[in-house]
Amino acid sequence: MTTMYSYDEVVADVRHVYEQLTGLPAPKVDVKNPQFPLPVGVDPVAYVQREIDYLNLYLVHSGIATRVSRAPSWAPTAEVYETPDEYVIVVELAGVPAEETETVARDGTVVVRGTRSFRRVSEDARYLASDRTYGTFERLFAYPPYAQAEKMSAELTDGVLTITFPRADAGRSRDGRNQAKASSSDKKAR
Repeated sequence: MTTMYSYDEVVADVRHVYEQLTGLPAPKVDVKNPQFPLPVGVDPVAYVQREIDYLNLYLVHSGIATRVSRAPSWAPTAEVYETPDEYVIVVELAGVPAEETETVARDGTVVVRGTRSFRRVSEDARYLASDRTYGTFERLFAYPPYAQAEKMSAELTDGVLTITFPRADAGRSRDGRNQAKASSSDKKAR
């Protein structure tokens, strides 16, 4: 059995798509006084369902569906590296304000999620091309047991999110031996 949209769901989805594509609030619709009434003798349920099917096909084939979906639609690029003192994850988030991001460390995994919204420069602007992806994103990164999650810090600067974990084994080499540190007497002798 096929489940059909309710009228309210259709209107809510169409408004959401319109606002994502244009960056403007969707116009109000007066259902009691339609601007474009249905032709006489047309089954309104079948007509609306056919229009929804056409819209879905268009969105899927044009690639717009992934740009306006509420599910994560893109994944930002990232680098992960470590130093003797830190484990670091760097995520590129150009155009994403800090208040639209969330970073959570739990059970050996860091989750970075957020939203990059389309913002029209002005009502007069007519976009000719756009390669940017808009919508929600999410990335998951496993972190090693020696990373101290309770001391994690995250900073978003110039479109780059840097997540830093101090290492619990700082001062140890990768093979587990203590790294030699110069004592104050060694420093004087140099």
